[in-house]
Amino acid sequence: MRTIKLTLTLITLAGVISLVGLVYGTSSKAAANPGVTVNTHWKGYASFSPTGAGPNVARCGDFPENVEVHFAGSGIDNQGGILTNVVSACLNTTTQIVKDLKATDTFTATGDQIFIESDPFVQVVNPSNCVVSTSHAIGFRVAGGTGKYAGATGQGRYEIAGNDAACNGVTIPNTVWFEGIFQYQQP
Repeated sequence: MRTIKLTLTLITLAGVISLVGLVYGTSSKAAANPGVTVNTHWKGYASFSPTGAGPNVARCGDFPENVEVHFAGSGIDNQGGILTNVVSACLNTTTQIVKDLKATDTFTATGDQIFIESDPFVQVVNPSNCVVSTSHAIGFRVAGGTGKYAGATGQGRYEIAGNDAACNGVTIPNTVWFEGIFQYQQP
């Protein structure tokens, strides 16, 4: 009999502790990291034009098959607003593989910058209309920044569309659009 009373007492005690935990305990949600701003719906676009190309054997490989290309332009995103950008990458002119793409976006209102690094991708040229595009969405990472974005992190996917000037002799800006997640420590 004593064993039954002890068992019932322990079960009752466990039930009371569980009930108190449910009512007054912590939630299962992760606590927010104080001072960190996270934009889980980071989106934007930019247009950019070529500003130069040439050999950079140390970065890109043997020339003339591999060239370093440079672009500059402007755009907007829902994190920092209007921006200017500079982009450089390595292009293999035989395979159309673009690698080591690095971009710097500078927000015109504040001068703060974010640095972007891209996964390699294949540039697809349609010879019937001279359109250049990506074969699929490309992954990228935020690799820090300056000002309030120093130490920023994040990732996302982007796509590019443009014109192949070598195909039709017309130079117009390329367009990139993206979405991802952006976070930074508030100063």
